[in-house]
Amino acid sequence: MKQPTAFTASLPTASPLHSYNPPHVFEIIQIIYWLALSVWFGGVLFIAVAAPTIMRTVRENNPVLSHVLSVNLEGQHGTLLAGSIVGRIMTVLFPVELACAGAILVTMIAQWALLQPSREYLFGPILRAALYLAAVALLLYHWRVLWPRAWRVRQEYIDHADEPDVANPLLDQLDRLQSESATVLFFLVTVLLGLIVFSANIRPAIVIPAH
Repeated sequence: MKQPTAFTASLPTASPLHSYNPPHVFEIIQIIYWLALSVWFGGVLFIAVAAPTIMRTVRENNPVLSHVLSVNLEGQHGTLLAGSIVGRIMTVLFPVELACAGAILVTMIAQWALLQPSREYLFGPILRAALYLAAVALLLYHWRVLWPRAWRVRQEYIDHADEPDVANPLLDQLDRLQSESATVLFFLVTVLLGLIVFSANIRPAIVIPAH
């Protein structure tokens, strides 16, 4: 009588968890993303806090600018000097902001490509993209529209200082532009803070293979 042969089925063994993302690529992208975002936020927060402090401190000390000789500008030398200081800072800050915005754009595209969020997980990436676009819009408006306009009005005010009928409206316009600049910086800080908050839950995509 033939003995039955034993039959052993080879059961599939579970392979370890693996990620959609190539090794270390996601970590590198996140380092660049957070570095750019933190530098951008820190730079804008610094100028938003420092600019009013600089303006107030310089005005309190009532300096005299030797190259500004108009009698009608007496008492405004502090405003002009403080504006020059803030202007020099902004000429350094704008390129830094643009570089950070470019780095964030590249890394956000890379995050979408690597994470490939499904429909139920699209809210976070879409919200971050909207906040990023709002921040870039504020940056471009401040850099290309508001700041050049304020600097032009400032120069016109100095040039027409001996004509009170022209200088006084220009001074009022300059004050309004400086106030608008402070408002734009406040909104930019708020938007970047929101981008930081809603970036805290970015996680690499994990796949559990079927058995």
